[in-house]
Amino acid sequence: MITPRERVLGRIADHLAGLGRPLRVAVDGITASGKTTLARELTAAVAARGRSAAHLSMDGFHQPRAVRHRQGRDSADGYYLDAYDFDAFSRLVLEPLGPGGDRRYRERIIDLRSDTPLDEPPVTAPDDLVLVVDGSFLQRELKWDEVVFVDTPFEVAFERGTRRDTELLGGLEQARRAFEQRYHAASRRYLDEVEPAGRASVVIGNSDVARPVLRRIGGAADAVVNLFSYGTLQTPPVQVEHFGRTLTGRQDVLPGYRQDWVTITDPAVIAVSGTDRHPILRHTGDPADATAGTVLEVTTAELAAADLYEVDDYRRALVRLASGIEAWVYLAVGHGANSVDGSVA
Repeated sequence: MITPRERVLGRIADHLAGLGRPLRVAVDGITASGKTTLARELTAAVAARGRSAAHLSMDGFHQPRAVRHRQGRDSADGYYLDAYDFDAFSRLVLEPLGPGGDRRYRERIIDLRSDTPLDEPPVTAPDDLVLVVDGSFLQRELKWDEVVFVDTPFEVAFERGTRRDTELLGGLEQARRAFEQRYHAASRRYLDEVEPAGRASVVIGNSDVARPVLRRIGGAADAVVNLFSYGTLQTPPVQVEHFGRTLTGRQDVLPGYRQDWVTITDPAVIAVSGTDRHPILRHTGDPADATAGTVLEVTTAELAAADLYEVDDYRRALVRLASGIEAWVYLAVGHGANSVDGSVA
């Protein structure tokens, strides 16, 4: 049986797998929020959906120790301003994978533990690569295609981080001092100056790692996105239950997809929708196959709620409707689109 964590990470992976290529994804958050673990799991989930996926850590793009500690070993400003070589990371990773880039990127430039510079050959990215990068302060200077913000309270991250780094930092008291004076002090400055959660395209609450909460997906906090519904998301009871309001929409048509039916076994979905028989779309590519529905304008928090309402028979994909607009839609697994022209993934 799928776990709550697998379900949430699967929905984020669905979202990323349906976007452009190559795709540069940041996993951002305060120190010890759970970024690295989540990034590794998310990379595996994207790969399981048929996209090429790779994971990088910003540990491989730290500044040399002499630069990192030039303002003092416990300096919060030193950690915030001097820890990472963002210029090198942008030049060697983000730009090659961006528009017009040659797709040849570096995986690291330093061995953090030995403080040794590295000059390894670049890796050539496949056309469909989703590169997932975890690190701190990733929205301060860098430009990404998508950002997943791992939202963990300071008190939770403090306990995790100090336990994790007790041996590395020379003891529990030393670890507590480092987090108080350097790591989390710098993280508080980052939250105050950049407001990274609001800018991120995905926000996941990670206080309970076994039961993370998908808070937003699909854009910044103030974004509004199009969601094409051809089934129960059009009904007021489902909208009120999951969005807290009824939505107004406009009629449109999705060509090239045939409507089928699926039997729902989730009792919560059946209770809200009033039926265990739900429509589901499968790609045919035949323009004669067209499905009518409603384009709903939803917030990124509402899109996250829709993701968790839909059962695992569905995956969300970005498509172009008959009107010419782009919209998200829930399709049968294996019948998603890998671009807005409707080509099959």
